[in-house]
Amino acid sequence: MGSQTDHKIPVIDFTDKNLKPGSDSWVSACKLIRYGLEEYGCFEAVYDKVPTELHTSIFSAAKELFDLPIETKEQKTSDRPGANYVGQDPFVPLYESLGLDNPTSFEAAESFTKFMWPAGNDTFREIVRSFSKPAAELYGTAIRIVFDSYGLGRLYGSHIESAFYRLRFFKYSVPKPNESNVGLPNHTDKTFVTILHQHQVEGLQIRTKDDQYIDVKAKPSSFLCIAGEGLMAWSNDRIRPCEHRVIIKENKGRYSLGFYTLVNGVIHVPEEMIDEEYPLAYKPIDYLDFLLHFFTNDIVRYAACPIKAFAGV
Repeated sequence: MGSQTDHKIPVIDFTDKNLKPGSDSWVSACKLIRYGLEEYGCFEAVYDKVPTELHTSIFSAAKELFDLPIETKEQKTSDRPGANYVGQDPFVPLYESLGLDNPTSFEAAESFTKFMWPAGNDTFREIVRSFSKPAAELYGTAIRIVFDSYGLGRLYGSHIESAFYRLRFFKYSVPKPNESNVGLPNHTDKTFVTILHQHQVEGLQIRTKDDQYIDVKAKPSSFLCIAGEGLMAWSNDRIRPCEHRVIIKENKGRYSLGFYTLVNGVIHVPEEMIDEEYPLAYKPIDYLDFLLHFFTNDIVRYAACPIKAFAGV
């Protein structure tokens, strides 16, 4: 087995002013992103629209959120599956998370904020929106490159119309003596794509095809774009959903942010993705129904690949 130095997650510079459809930079990005998604299920995006001050303040906002009383965090804030508080679980005692649907919207951010702080918290609301808007822009560019890399740019507009966003906050506590340092076990996301932004405290590891774990270093100017099971299904298994875990290595609490893209509609495998090597692997997937089954149906939830258990041919 080779060493970790054998592996390198592709890095795409989204600050490149020449990164426009049809340009050499765009063609190069198509190749790199497709390689990253098919080989690792992810790629790193260098992106400068989240300035240092916002990078600092969004993690301060995360800390402020998780410092609230448990009964406050446990309030139902969304009817969509998977948005509400997760924590206090003896199987993952270091882990807490909480999601905010439609975070670019003033009304949605204000509604969530009022749940958490009935007297209001304008600073939290505006930090969330200031972070989420450029994250949504990054997603739009990245997924257009993904679609173009398969010659399916014509589907980009309808996909963006059906997409909805969720900002999920994560906290990992320092393990107690004799407690496991596993913050979150190996898993794949049930999103279409997750854009992950990391705290300066490291811990994220990606599992490779040859069963190695490689550390993903936290950088203020970078985001990790992670393929979820939804993108795997759309690609008819050409794209690999990113297997990842969090291991707490430092004596510090760790925070991270996941900007989720989900689908408010049905995922169909494009005809161009079906051939002899890749026969049709999925029936049409009502994505919200899939999420509902994942959170309520143990057969789907605990399957080796939930989306295949739900909609595999």
